[in-house]
Amino acid sequence: MAQTRGIFDALNDNVDKTLQAIMKDRLQELPRIYTGIFNIKTSDRKFERVVTYVPFGDTQAKGEGEVYAQDFLRQGNTKDFTHTENGLKFEVTQTALEDDAENILSRAGDWLAFSARYVEEGRAANPFNNGFTTETTPDGVALFSTAHVLKGGGTAKNTLSTAADLSATSLTQALIDLQTDQKDEAGHLANPVNSWTLYIPPHLEFLADRLLNSVALPGSADNDRNPIKARRSWEIVVNPRLTDPDAWFLVASSKGNHAGTFYRRVPITLDPMAKDPHTNNRIFKVRHRFSVGFWAWQGVFGSPGA
Repeated sequence: MAQTRGIFDALNDNVDKTLQAIMKDRLQELPRIYTGIFNIKTSDRKFERVVTYVPFGDTQAKGEGEVYAQDFLRQGNTKDFTHTENGLKFEVTQTALEDDAENILSRAGDWLAFSARYVEEGRAANPFNNGFTTETTPDGVALFSTAHVLKGGGTAKNTLSTAADLSATSLTQALIDLQTDQKDEAGHLANPVNSWTLYIPPHLEFLADRLLNSVALPGSADNDRNPIKARRSWEIVVNPRLTDPDAWFLVASSKGNHAGTFYRRVPITLDPMAKDPHTNNRIFKVRHRFSVGFWAWQGVFGSPGA
């Protein structure tokens, strides 16, 4: 169905007025958040496949002259990123465009691009929103789990053994767990990450600031220094698209230390304006293809709250 003059009377009633859009004229579009969280990569194929591998195990004791124990490099897990296609169309009659005294309809491309950006941000938040349930990593369990299966044997975790709200105690325990459970597929401990992004919904913003930026121990009358602030480097990122007001996440500040990836197969693209040959209606279209997710669980940590 095409936009006609009757759908938006104020554009063609010849009455002097000021037309305002709430968004852009009064409210500012949210800044891009996902580009600071995810590794952004360009894809040139219909899907991307990431395959991990298991490094060698530990060396084995051997006596003089005895044969060496032997090991092999083995395939680990496989993650496919299947791109989805999104698009939106706006069709307007030639007559409506001619009588659009405010030149609103001709700027349809701006609003189509805005819609596409909003969708990408929402999709990029979903791995965290669903990270304790349906968002899984290639080992078959939830992105944030106490039972990640290691190919070399054993398990590891990137969530608290007992879910807890954000506090000095729970954040301290998370940092301990990150030192004792960040392992490769052979079970080797990794060098601790010392620079983290605390990724949170707006409900936790001010608590997070108190926990990370207090010089003294948060929530205590003692004059002890705040070791959370002193022992790690921090950035707080607030995302209103995170849907659980109690959930909080740690993401390695260096993207090279985690596997969160946003694949852009086709960027947000506005096609040239087209005309319907039968009606001469003008047609504006936006299109984009992308995928987003995690191909491994290491480098991120989360709690759904108590």
